[in-house]
Amino acid sequence: MKRVFLILALLLLSLITLTACFDSDGERATTGRPFEVEGLEIILSPNVGFTRFRNAQSNNDGAYVFYIPISVTNIGETSNGLTIGAVEVFSPAGFGLRDVAFELDRSFENTSIFLAGNIQPGVTKEGVIYVLYTGDGEYIVEFYDAFSETVEAISLTVNFDFSAVPEIVTEFGLGETFEFDGMEYVFFGEPSWGIIRDVNSDFYGEYYFAVEVTKRNISNGPRGFPWDIDIFAPAGNALPDISWDLEEYDIRDSNYILPGANYTGVLHVLYDEDGEYAIIFSNNLDAETITVNIQITLDPNDLPTFQTEFALNETFIFDDLEITIIDYIEWSVINDRWSNLHGRHIMILPVTVRNVGNLANSLNSEDVTMFGPDGIQLESLGFATTEDSVIRTGDFRPGAGIESIIHVLYDGDGEYVIEFSNLQSGNVYVIFNLIREEPQP
Repeated sequence: MKRVFLILALLLLSLITLTACFDSDGERATTGRPFEVEGLEIILSPNVGFTRFRNAQSNNDGAYVFYIPISVTNIGETSNGLTIGAVEVFSPAGFGLRDVAFELDRSFENTSIFLAGNIQPGVTKEGVIYVLYTGDGEYIVEFYDAFSETVEAISLTVNFDFSAVPEIVTEFGLGETFEFDGMEYVFFGEPSWGIIRDVNSDFYGEYYFAVEVTKRNISNGPRGFPWDIDIFAPAGNALPDISWDLEEYDIRDSNYILPGANYTGVLHVLYDEDGEYAIIFSNNLDAETITVNIQITLDPNDLPTFQTEFALNETFIFDDLEITIIDYIEWSVINDRWSNLHGRHIMILPVTVRNVGNLANSLNSEDVTMFGPDGIQLESLGFATTEDSVIRTGDFRPGAGIESIIHVLYDGDGEYVIEFSNLQSGNVYVIFNLIREEPQP
């Protein structure tokens, strides 16, 4: 009797196993034909694609992967989605293969059906299932329906087309586009040159070059420029991050951008010597290390001069302000009985100021000091003058400019110096000689 029951049990188990490999009509499900799993109508395409694994932190890095296009429609009455636990793939040798979408580079995350989330009733989502390639042959894709406790099994014959898989490239140059951490980057253009002017910087007075870079978000979430980059000089020594030593805006300071958006900025690199500089993108969470190689040759004709002394009519940059003091002097007399400067003569010089920075800005009175012909600091005029000077104006937006005046207390003929100075921008001097030829007012 026990033998009979054992035989019946084995026959029942065989029947269940056999049924699991067929669809609801008792036939093996095929690609391109819709079937239902947990309130979802699914169509699996036979047109597989081919790619290669990209994740330096995974044991599968460099392995080949094929992906199966899939269409999922919610035919139920509540939101629903296909979960990774409902699908299992078996290799030609019969081994179970887990989906590798979560290990691929983030640039793939737009396409994985398991990352699509819930689908509203009546809505169709297109995506793919990524499968680790273990050899040509018949792969079985099983969809488990927890509600009916049935399995839809689909047979898929794979003949891997290695010619369709692009070679994994990890080194790039100027003008070459690459992907990293769900972002697409391209460095381009001829490097420009600058001088670090922050007197508090360890690199004060040293040269740097700037390279333009465009980034585009190709992921499904906000992304920013990675802080986990390293820059190496031609000799192989690591270079410091100088973005905090500059008045110019660095792309490493840029905000996150939304999917599909792009942004162009500048990456600043401390100059060490002529040769090939390496900009390396790497982290512990994503794709293999990417290296951007840039050949740099310093041309003295391209270098900005570290000029700190200017004459009237010469334009200079101070604290992200482009300033020009015009060589046209008018005269006035301080008329303020309450001031110790009452009756003193003053020069009035026209001045133009334009904000060339990225933030609202203005000229601070504390940053401006004047010296007379004897080299002694001139007294501050304060509010002894009735005209509004450039140091009394409020902030103005990036790109905006004003035309104003600046007052200089007359202290005899000779050389006058207007000093612009702060800790961030260093010192700039405007020097002019004055010999009065007109009668005093």
